[in-house]
Amino acid sequence: MKEETKKLIKEIFSGGYQASAIGMALVLAIAIGGGLGYWLAETFNNMLFFYLGLLLGIIAGFRNVYIMGKRTKL
Repeated sequence: MKEETKKLIKEIFSGGYQASAIGMALVLAIAIGGGLGYWLAETFNNMLFFYLGLLLGIIAGFRNVYIMGKRTKL
């Protein structure tokens, strides 16, 4: 295999890894925030905690996307 082809394949897989890591960080932050909010809502019988946890998860997820995107220069 030519050296140029190896380099191209390496760049493609590297970019795919970075993109999937950014997406996973967003999804996990939202899921953790929503899960914690749901647990608090069930514990205290108040749905406000669920919405607050979900909102904080969304904010944290997009903050992670911003930081990881800035670091990887996508």
